[in-house]
Amino acid sequence: MTVAELDELGDEVARLDPHLVVCSRPDNVERNSRPAWFALSLNPNHPAEICLDGERSEASNPTLEDLLWVVDETERLARTKQHLGNC
Repeated sequence: MTVAELDELGDEVARLDPHLVVCSRPDNVERNSRPAWFALSLNPNHPAEICLDGERSEASNPTLEDLLWVVDETERLARTKQHLGNC
């Protein structure tokens, strides 16, 4: 796991090539570049955006359990599929 400031996120994603990115603002990283995203909203009235293997969904006020499920599912997909869809 690596932590990066938002202005460094694009460079760190390119350097590390992670399966999953968890962030508060994905707009400074090229879309369709990762197999999994968990984009947390800073506004409690807006849902978090989740994308796994090209499948998008939203979660209102996601919990730590929701985040851990995304981590576990990303790991499972990375182990079991040769090619993951992009988010």
